[in-house]
Amino acid sequence: MSALPDGVPALDGALHTDLATRTRFATDAGRIATALPAAVLRPGSAADVARVVRYCRRHRIPIAARGLGNTTGGQSLVAGGVVVDARALSGIRSITPSAAVVGAGTTWLELARAAAGHGRAIPAATGYLDLTVGGTLSVGGVPPAVAAGAQVDHVHELEVVTGDGELRRCSPAADRDLFEAVLAGLGRFGIITEAVVGLGPAPATVRGWSIPYTDQGAFFADLRTLVRRGEVTEVFGDWWRPGEAGEVHHLNAFAFAGTEGPPGTAHVLRGLTAAPAAAEVRESGYLEHVTRIDTAVADLRAALGWDALVKPWVTTWLPDSRVEEVVGAVLTGLTPADVGTGGFVLLYPHRRAALTRPSLRLPAPDAGDPDGSDLVHLFTLMTAGPPGANAAFATAMAERNRALLDRARAAGGTRYPIGTVAFGPADWRAHYGERWHELAALRRRYDPAGILTPGHGVFPG
Repeated sequence: MSALPDGVPALDGALHTDLATRTRFATDAGRIATALPAAVLRPGSAADVARVVRYCRRHRIPIAARGLGNTTGGQSLVAGGVVVDARALSGIRSITPSAAVVGAGTTWLELARAAAGHGRAIPAATGYLDLTVGGTLSVGGVPPAVAAGAQVDHVHELEVVTGDGELRRCSPAADRDLFEAVLAGLGRFGIITEAVVGLGPAPATVRGWSIPYTDQGAFFADLRTLVRRGEVTEVFGDWWRPGEAGEVHHLNAFAFAGTEGPPGTAHVLRGLTAAPAAAEVRESGYLEHVTRIDTAVADLRAALGWDALVKPWVTTWLPDSRVEEVVGAVLTGLTPADVGTGGFVLLYPHRRAALTRPSLRLPAPDAGDPDGSDLVHLFTLMTAGPPGANAAFATAMAERNRALLDRARAAGGTRYPIGTVAFGPADWRAHYGERWHELAALRRRYDPAGILTPGHGVFPG
């Protein structure tokens, strides 16, 4: 579709149909998928979103919200349809000790900085914060904090526009079916326009430890020890730092503390297979800590032309009983091309009990392993292709991603759907399992014309 039908409603904002604007919204962070929309809505209000959704429903025009486009598989793209520029809905309405009311286009980085001025913090701060609230709440928003759950677990209330063009408010106490469908719902049940998200007290200081390992068994043993003691807030692994080729396992732990100060190195690292002297220790303020990856990415943008790099990412959830097997096999097979220029390989362990949203699909509990059944691990390979990478490279990486995902699923894992992986209706049905029929019914209820966010391909047609 190259032009919109007549009858575009009067708006507080604007509907842009010029080629330059449409082109800016024709790809995402992956720089692989492309789809030119017919128009880009920069709403002046949530009512604008409702007006345009009703218009799109009448004319069977697909529509999707887009924050900063940080998915890599074309999830927010809409060929011939309308993209809602959610950044136009940014703004922090209020901050109280327990919660913040924010527009969907607000970034978590903006909220973290504003909340810090009130002595408050985001309970589930993702490693990288320059992501919109509406964007991560549509997928999950997974932090390195072990027991914090995901960002979707800290939402008090949502304002959404459903696919029938209705502006609704929902919460655990009001229209709960919609609330649970929208959170981690991939934009298929409603466009988030505003959210009330939880806040907690901001730590005074953060002390961190980074320990290198060459033995995978020792790395995982110490990771589990730190997680189960519960004395540190964040624990994660990373590989392929500059100058390495995946042979070093880096175990990272951070303890958040109030005015009493963080625990000492000897106490936190006691009894690990690694000697405390092997750890690199660092200390910072809370805000400096949670924004450090944003600072690093800004440097990558300047040094490597990060935004233009092809980024075919893949992210999976793995059960604790099989995580060593899958991670070890993947690491053994990686080449420099698989990680690329400034790429990352990360592992976040999480307590299953803190991940409560039904649409955030996790591995089934390890029935034969009571100790491990409460742990799941988010494993991500964030490839950043070399400058000038061609379509053949992207195709090869997408095939690699599917093979990696199939390995994870064979081990009981599930997909975290932000990356570049071929995934059809049968895959989605298996992904949602017993929740599939309920979601299909909710989609018919809240998006009867099937116009919302087609980029994921969850429902056929």
